[in-house]
Amino acid sequence: MKNGILLFIVVFGSLAGQFPVLHSQTSEVAPAPANSESAAKQASTFKLPDPSGTYRIGRVGYEWVDDTRPDGYSTDPRAHRDLMVYLWYPALRDAIGQTEPYLPGGKQMDATPDLKPQLEEEYGALWPLIVSGEFRSHAIQNAPVAKSPKRFPVVILSHGVGGTSFGYTSLIEELVSHGYVVAAIEHTYTASAVAFPDGRVVVAHRDPAPAGLSADQQWKQMVESATLAINQGASDVVFTMNKLAQMNMDGTPDFPLKGRLDLSHVGAVGHSAGGAFATLACQLDARIRACVSLDGEMPPVAAFPETTNGETFHQPVLLLEVDPRGRRMPFSLDQYNDFVKKEEAQLDACPQGSYHVFLKAPGLLHGSFSDYWFHMANGNATQTEEALHNLRLTESFTRAFLDKYLKGEKAPLLDSPAQSAEATVKEYGH
Repeated sequence: MKNGILLFIVVFGSLAGQFPVLHSQTSEVAPAPANSESAAKQASTFKLPDPSGTYRIGRVGYEWVDDTRPDGYSTDPRAHRDLMVYLWYPALRDAIGQTEPYLPGGKQMDATPDLKPQLEEEYGALWPLIVSGEFRSHAIQNAPVAKSPKRFPVVILSHGVGGTSFGYTSLIEELVSHGYVVAAIEHTYTASAVAFPDGRVVVAHRDPAPAGLSADQQWKQMVESATLAINQGASDVVFTMNKLAQMNMDGTPDFPLKGRLDLSHVGAVGHSAGGAFATLACQLDARIRACVSLDGEMPPVAAFPETTNGETFHQPVLLLEVDPRGRRMPFSLDQYNDFVKKEEAQLDACPQGSYHVFLKAPGLLHGSFSDYWFHMANGNATQTEEALHNLRLTESFTRAFLDKYLKGEKAPLLDSPAQSAEATVKEYGH
């Protein structure tokens, strides 16, 4: 994140270095300590927040290949879509043991010359601790699955452009500690890098920018590229759900959750571009019972992607976003007003029990849905406290919505919105 500017892109194109800025927020990044010794000292004090639930946490990763989809970016013409999916699951409450590294494959990524500088910039003083394995998650290696309940509701999680699912470790662990299984997808070519069991590291794909295009041609090409990417991400979500159904029924010796997944109660959650992946998947697959977009709207185009066959949402939707009012927009006021009308129409068409929540708190930004601001705080107490508050705020609304529709629990945070001065809640649906 160069020059203290935090830029996240929801809709993205294939023109390298010329992505349309459709959701931009600017803030001074937390200042790094003055020298490498103090940076390492501060980073070593950084720890992920403890989950608030009662379950311990287990994690297991799988490489799954979708034989129905060719890999258009591989040099091997026989290659098919290849994904890493990590299942985070509730473990026995008295489970003990070595915890899992924060980012599997960190050493391989650090040894990739073109990737290492990007990761050093992204994680700052924390990166050496990730590579060495000193910085770890709360997930316990080989943790036994919790014995109760008999089956767990499932959340399928999609990350944003240039990120990884591990950047949402705090959110994932919070959900798992409250009894959810989270299937976190590493979206190959969208993720900054994906480490596979055979030692391969696949980095994000960006097509070179064709020369000589007019502004309108550039915009058209970027929208077409974004559409392809969103369709691929949504297909990843549907494929993951199909694979979970197969594994839940048939299982393998290394699959600890056979028969334990409640696939009649599945939610799709995504942040930024992942929000577009999740919301399109929800329109395509009625098996998904709850849909959450975390700051994943696509101004000035639309709040949600639209299907070519006219399919709409089959399930309640939560659009949880940072309040953009009063912020500088990277497009005209007329464009923004047109977007607001489109967003309102899309929300009105959602099923009953859908919500649009604007969040507003000091320091709350697009990256506040992830661990990013903890990385940037470098152990600074004040900045860490603010990042933790905002993360808990986003997590509380996410979990309230999932609890309502996947567990059948009441959601006073959504249905009695006066309880939160930092949120504006509006219910939608027909």
